Amino acid sequence: MDFQIVLNSNPWFSAVTDYSLQLARFVSAKQTCRVIYCAPAGSLALRKANQSSLQTNALPLFPFTITRFFAAWHALGELVKSHKPSVVWIFEGREHTLCALHRLVHKKTWASTRLVRVRGQAAPVRSTALNKWVYTRGISGVAFAAQVVQQRTEFSVPDNQQKVHLYCTAKLMEPALSIDSAPQQLAVSRDWSIDFSQPTFTLVGRYDPVKGHAETIEALAIANFKPYLKEGQWLQLVFLGESQNVSAIDLFEKAQSTLGATGRALSSSRWLVEVPEKRIRLLLIDERVRDIAVWMRQSSFGLIPSLGSEVICRVAVEFLQQGTPIVSSNVGALAEVLPRSCALIYEHSRVQELASALEKALVLCNQPDALKIMRRNALEQGRRFGPEGWNGLITWARALEPFCESNRSQ
Repeated sequence: MDFQIVLNSNPWFSAVTDYSLQLARFVSAKQTCRVIYCAPAGSLALRKANQSSLQTNALPLFPFTITRFFAAWHALGELVKSHKPSVVWIFEGREHTLCALHRLVHKKTWASTRLVRVRGQAAPVRSTALNKWVYTRGISGVAFAAQVVQQRTEFSVPDNQQKVHLYCTAKLMEPALSIDSAPQQLAVSRDWSIDFSQPTFTLVGRYDPVKGHAETIEALAIANFKPYLKEGQWLQLVFLGESQNVSAIDLFEKAQSTLGATGRALSSSRWLVEVPEKRIRLLLIDERVRDIAVWMRQSSFGLIPSLGSEVICRVAVEFLQQGTPIVSSNVGALAEVLPRSCALIYEHSRVQELASALEKALVLCNQPDALKIMRRNALEQGRRFGPEGWNGLITWARALEPFCESNRSQ
């Protein structure tokens, strides 16, 4: 039976962590494969791996100390020695360096094992002697999570040691509702429900400056939606997320002051701002929403106004897999993931361009045939990021040379 190890020393649940979990889930689902998912004890990554019924190992990789380094060194050696994995997948710089050094010292232990770095971070890889060694001679291969990540590596990685592999999901993502289903209403509080028969744009993501919530509010203030709204129509914006570097209540207050409106609390974690003269509603939800796929599917458009990062475009893929077209900035890898057939792309950080894109989306909301075509295009594109998308990455990794063979060729 083929055996693989996934190492992820990030204690938080990041996009890179989700990438690692999706890979581990796909490998473990195959009858001919086994996988151990390694992460710091008590980390959210390890808890989510346990929830996915993955075999786990608490490797002391974070926070970094000399004691933890040697504890992880020993634990890693025992794992590789006892299981002789075909591939060890690594997702963060700290375990990358650890594995590369361990492999150099213990060549026999790694004789039949490929060491593959999955690079999904937005920060560039500087051209230092250490980076050049760990990314070329200290590893079997590097899988970049997008072309933009590959381009941010400031030195050359041999062609036979690199591959670009966009985010895929190991889950079978069927739309929560048929794309031909009539719009529904969802209860938001005891006395207010959102009606998805109205044009609705939904932004899913943590409340953080990089996600563009504040810029979206500014775009609402300068856009002119009235010529494109039918009688009785309102444009609805929904922010779904959890407060991190920006609190949802701060955005609620910004929306009131920027839009010149008075809002109200629907609950302790949900707020509504209504602007009757512009016929705009803004709903902010600061909590983890369980039926988020239903919200995404019923929205007229997904909204991704990000200002930075976005090299693992998880939310974009999930909108596509629900058959929902997208209004998106062009930051990071978003332009690699989203074709113009189902997305309105604008230059990031430009509020006026975002306002214009929202106006164009509203026009399409009132053109049922055009919107239906965009929905079907979104669904078709989303299927490309389904579970079988991992096959090419795993096949490539198995074709790489393990340490002792690649060492002879250098």
